[in-house]
Amino acid sequence: MIEHPCFDDEAHYRIGRIHLPVAPQCNIRCRYCEAGVCTDGLSGVPGATLKVIPPLEAISVVRRAIRAEPCNKIAAVAGPGEPLANRQTFETLTLVKKHFPRLKTCLSTNGLLLPDKVGLLHEMGLDFLTVTINALDVNPARKIYKWITVDGQRKKDFDVLLENQQLGVRLAHELGITVKINTVLIPGINEREVEKIARWASKYAYIMNVMPLVPLGEFAGKRRPTCAQMDRARLAVKKHMRLLTRCKQCRADAVGILGKSAQPKSQHHYLHNFLCRH
Repeated sequence: MIEHPCFDDEAHYRIGRIHLPVAPQCNIRCRYCEAGVCTDGLSGVPGATLKVIPPLEAISVVRRAIRAEPCNKIAAVAGPGEPLANRQTFETLTLVKKHFPRLKTCLSTNGLLLPDKVGLLHEMGLDFLTVTINALDVNPARKIYKWITVDGQRKKDFDVLLENQQLGVRLAHELGITVKINTVLIPGINEREVEKIARWASKYAYIMNVMPLVPLGEFAGKRRPTCAQMDRARLAVKKHMRLLTRCKQCRADAVGILGKSAQPKSQHHYLHNFLCRH
């Protein structure tokens, strides 16, 4: 069993994670995304956070979270922007490894910068890596993404994104980093992509996670996938590789054991509970 609740369904009930929202900037505009700073602490928006914190404050968060729940064994950077596009991500992971050498570290990325950064992540001792890949073909990618940032300029060259995602995953696999693929199922856009992604990812990733679209941003008017559509997508993945089934589509400041409570809000133990109140 993999000792990470987002990489193994069994660990979901035993291992906690600490999401550290230290990465505000993003280099891609996903049409379904509204991640960012959300002052409503009860909001369940995936990737959102109550506040962005500096790396040194992140260490205080980790210390308090471990003290409150010793089963919190994963320190991760998952937003609210793109971790690899923020220097604070690397500062934070370095500090975590220095102060908490027994903790495993994790990072979630859109993969655009992954080929350039994966070597550094390996040197820093990154244990787990999640890459969100929503398409292998450029046509659905054009419908999912509005722009990407390359060399400081916004472009619509989505071939670059798809190539970098696939190359980055292959390199991470070769370096021994445990990889998970996240795919957001968007009805009418990428349903046919899911099995293609699984077939390809089975050579490089440990597990795949298919998540339902949460209608936000430009996709606020779209409908969520039906149960039947989610079932078909997940069955397609299972033909080729392991499937994660207990994803909570967490915020960037979520802390705790995902399966500890049956309450709907249990996936969002916000990190402000572990910050000093001023």
